[in-house]
Amino acid sequence: MRYLTSIPLLVIALTCPVAFAVAASETATPADQASSQYSSDSSEFKAAEEGAQRYMAAYNKADAKTLADFFAEDVDYIDQDGVEVKGRDAVQKLLAENFQANPGVKLDMTVDELRQLTPDVRVNRGSATVTPKDGAAVATRYVAINVKKGDRWLISQLTETEAPPPSAYSQLQALEWLVGNWEDKAGDQTVDAKVNWAGDKNFLTRTFKVKGSDQNETDGWEIIGWDPDRHQIRSWIFDSNGGFGESTWVNDGDHWLIQASNVLPDGGHSTAEHVLTRVDENKFTWESQNRTLNGDLQPSLDKIEVQRVPQNQ
Repeated sequence: MRYLTSIPLLVIALTCPVAFAVAASETATPADQASSQYSSDSSEFKAAEEGAQRYMAAYNKADAKTLADFFAEDVDYIDQDGVEVKGRDAVQKLLAENFQANPGVKLDMTVDELRQLTPDVRVNRGSATVTPKDGAAVATRYVAINVKKGDRWLISQLTETEAPPPSAYSQLQALEWLVGNWEDKAGDQTVDAKVNWAGDKNFLTRTFKVKGSDQNETDGWEIIGWDPDRHQIRSWIFDSNGGFGESTWVNDGDHWLIQASNVLPDGGHSTAEHVLTRVDENKFTWESQNRTLNGDLQPSLDKIEVQRVPQNQ
């Protein structure tokens, strides 16, 4: 159990500051809309989302004073560890201390639900993710009670709970388009590959066969998964010659940057930065840069086009 007397020490020691919810729309609501849930395309919900954007902008500028203005003077805040903070001034102090302890921290939040309880009371539910400059992101769920004070809606009560960890599938879903059969030809070499889901869609598996002009073949197996400890996509690859390696995957729109490190059958080491770029549903390109072999820089490989092979072939 964490006691209120330990809050100052707790906050200074945090690796990630707490995330705060956004005030709801500043638009007045008639009494006959009480106890109703607003649809995501309603003007009230859109106003709440705009308020969230303003809140995030202030948070990401480490502006504790502006953030404090979103809260009622007698606000009651309980974080995901059960620690309670009461009053606007205390909330502002908490935020300022966290920003000082965690420079460069960023907030992203989503409004999931906005409900009118009475003409002067609304409840706002959503999710928030705080990402420190150096460190893993922390996700929470929030419930904010907003009360109308004059012509403004202010946060009167805010409770955060720990969000469930993301599923492996939700993190790998951006690569789902890779499922299927693929082929590429470069010079006298052909690579045939097949990508499938495995483990209740917790992993992607890729099997491949490399054929050269001398008719020699190399088989390979790759497992792509979500690492919940490092909060990143990783892969592990093995080939029939005895080589193996691992990679990390970072997404940038249609581009994936793959940082690879391999151990060769003779005990040597190689590294490379691969760039996978999705062109459309049936084609992607692959290029390899910044390649090293036992510490010595190697030439980059030309960009290769990889084509989807229809399932009936």
